[in-house]
Amino acid sequence: MIDISEEDYKLAKEAHVANCTGGSISEINIVCASLVSSHMLWTSLVHANIISQETFIPEFVIYVLPVLGCLTIASNYAAYVTIGTATIAIFILLSTKATTPTPTTKATKETEYKTYLTVYRAGTMILTCIAILAVDFQSFPRRFAKVETFGTSLMDVGVGSFVFSSGVVASRAYVNQQDQSRSFVKSFIKSIRSAFPILVLGFARFFLTKGVNYQEHNSEYGLHWNFFFTLGFLPPFVTTLSFLRRFAPFSVLATMIAAGYQLALCQGLQDYILDAPRVDLLSANKEGICSFAGYLSIFLFGLECGSIIFQDNLSASKISKLFGIEQQTQIKQLAIHLFTSSAIMWGIFGLWINVFPEYYVSRRMANLPYVFWVIAFNLTLLSCLVLVESKSKIKGRGPPLLDAVNINGLFTFLLANILTGTVNLSIRTLYANDVQSSLINTLYMLIVTMIPWIMWRSFKIRIKF
Repeated sequence: MIDISEEDYKLAKEAHVANCTGGSISEINIVCASLVSSHMLWTSLVHANIISQETFIPEFVIYVLPVLGCLTIASNYAAYVTIGTATIAIFILLSTKATTPTPTTKATKETEYKTYLTVYRAGTMILTCIAILAVDFQSFPRRFAKVETFGTSLMDVGVGSFVFSSGVVASRAYVNQQDQSRSFVKSFIKSIRSAFPILVLGFARFFLTKGVNYQEHNSEYGLHWNFFFTLGFLPPFVTTLSFLRRFAPFSVLATMIAAGYQLALCQGLQDYILDAPRVDLLSANKEGICSFAGYLSIFLFGLECGSIIFQDNLSASKISKLFGIEQQTQIKQLAIHLFTSSAIMWGIFGLWINVFPEYYVSRRMANLPYVFWVIAFNLTLLSCLVLVESKSKIKGRGPPLLDAVNINGLFTFLLANILTGTVNLSIRTLYANDVQSSLINTLYMLIVTMIPWIMWRSFKIRIKF
């Protein structure tokens, strides 16, 4: 172990996550595709009655370890892990005669439950939880760490995906607009109440990190701002904008916000964010405050995506009529809707970076190309999972491990943050070798997933913030 002072080690840790330039979008897609191949494997094993839907360890091995490997020691072989897992899954499906597995929920609820959303949200959460600790080890490639200013990385898309997935789930309240009679004041007060616990977590994180002299990357959100503040301020803003949905869909509102914000960036706001000195509270947190517009846009796009997912009938939609799929099942129509939307977003994103290369993706500012990229990525991931489910005959709530993580999602994220801080204060992660880092990260993820499993599966505990 290298003998240096605590202050020098803190500076080394901050330098470890600073000035990163990111990696390729194709590699990010391949790594995250391991989630889809893992779900294919679980589905095939359950179909063949090789594993039970009620056991923790098989699901931990299937859903957590491959992703953990792709993010750390097996990062250079992520394509082999993803393709190999999918190949095994297909081989099992073709070589065994599947029987109908025992459902994990009552039959009356099976048709109402969207398993792909469980896999999508919990899978995104698992990716996030792995990354926030693994990034502190040398085994985590720098190309996956958050980019300093311009570029793409796995952790960058992970932050946006967290916001987008929150929007997808929150859209349930807006699908049928059954609550139009509620006054704005009552809705706004309710949104403040829902935001308050998250903002408290934001202040708690701020005071704790300052109190223990925890390493910080100030150019990420600023001196005082953190991701909990971004999440906490979303509900009141979204509630305000939701009353405009009768005039324009969420996607139009989101586009207007993102485009207006990008215009402001081009007119000098970008220079302010990147170069202005931190002389007051606003400038001290310029990244977190300004980027909120981009995250608000992402959340609204998530609401629009969710409004499609939770529609009772897609047969009357323009896309269904365009492709002549009105007679197809709902889930097949949904898959085509999502694939089409993702293709459009990838096309817009590709056009932007070719026409305006000087304004490339920036998670630090959450600019317009970053919004395009996050939406395209998430629509693609969702459409792949919907496609897998359209071929599956498994009923119920899906993988119980992912269901447990999903039910206590924000608690799981908070638990991961606490454990990450505990590990970093207990050992010098920067100097751990590959074996040590693998053991620590595996044990960490075992705790992060097992506690929600026990809470929900054994005691039906659901913590809402």
